Amino acid sequence: MYKSKDVIFWGIITILMLLKSKKDYIRFCKNRKYFIYIVILSCIHIIIFFYMGFILGFTKSPYKHDILSIGKNIITQIIPILGIEITRCVIATRNKKNKLILSIITIIFLLIEIKYDVIIDIFPNKEELFKYICSTIVPLISCNILYTYLTLKGSYALPLVFRISKELLILLLPILPDTDWFVTGSIGILSPTIVYGLFKYQFTKERKDIRKKKKTMVSKISFWLAIILSITLICFMLGLFKYESIAILSDSMFPTYSRGDVLIFKKVNEEELKKIPENSIIIYKIGEQNIAHRVIDKKKEKGSVLYQTKGDNNNAPDINLVTTEQIKGVYVFHIKYIGFPSVWLYSYFNQAKTKVKTK
Repeated sequence: MYKSKDVIFWGIITILMLLKSKKDYIRFCKNRKYFIYIVILSCIHIIIFFYMGFILGFTKSPYKHDILSIGKNIITQIIPILGIEITRCVIATRNKKNKLILSIITIIFLLIEIKYDVIIDIFPNKEELFKYICSTIVPLISCNILYTYLTLKGSYALPLVFRISKELLILLLPILPDTDWFVTGSIGILSPTIVYGLFKYQFTKERKDIRKKKKTMVSKISFWLAIILSITLICFMLGLFKYESIAILSDSMFPTYSRGDVLIFKKVNEEELKKIPENSIIIYKIGEQNIAHRVIDKKKEKGSVLYQTKGDNNNAPDINLVTTEQIKGVYVFHIKYIGFPSVWLYSYFNQAKTKVKTK
């Protein structure tokens, strides 16, 4: 949320830049088709964002929703956005062919939107700082590149429509998707990247000659395949499919799989949870830690099934029995080595020590 002084500053800048844009004959939108295009893409973004709530659940909005609060929040957020985008437009329009100036203004507006007080507060905490960079800073970089690009193609109308639609969604809805830092960062990067790609394709397509139709069709198919693969990968990483993955943090199951491997497991329903056979490898949680060990025995207590587990490389079984509520799924296969980046990050934040105790 912007502060009062920011609203006053950008309010003055907005008036000055509107007068400047009128003098320079900068139109609201150079092509109505592009304006409609960004409206449609903004609506799709809103639908996808809200749909995430049905998958991940909803949480109460941090904003008040009485009439006065809604009006205040809208003014506080929208006026700085107007000032930023109109200023970007005036500078970018006067320096269309100067890539250095365009790069500099993109960086400047990125730096303006970073919340430095938040960074100062969380700076000593390496994990929180990393999450903030992934969920906020990196998406801001993607968005500002998109905003500068859209400004050059359609004046300040295109980035304004995209930005304001997202802000109004957050300010007006009483409930919001309950997303963690990874989901927030993924959406924040993927959304502007897709919009940029679609516009880039559209502008490229218009410049191409008809005789290049076949080549254009191949590019179109490749582009949509890339989009589909990207969305599929994000959904897989978010655990929206029947299969999910985890990185292995220790050698407790060596030689079956090793530290740094990525394990793919299948989620199981309530009925399947009670019928997992011995010798299966199950993935279960202890606190925030995911464990993947082999079932060596099954026990029944008061109608509930409990599993005794053991790492293949451990000398003794795990001391605690695993309940069905802890189990996430059953091992299917693994991929060597590709999980090391996750392992290194985990180790960097001093969380790599296993919480599993053996007898």
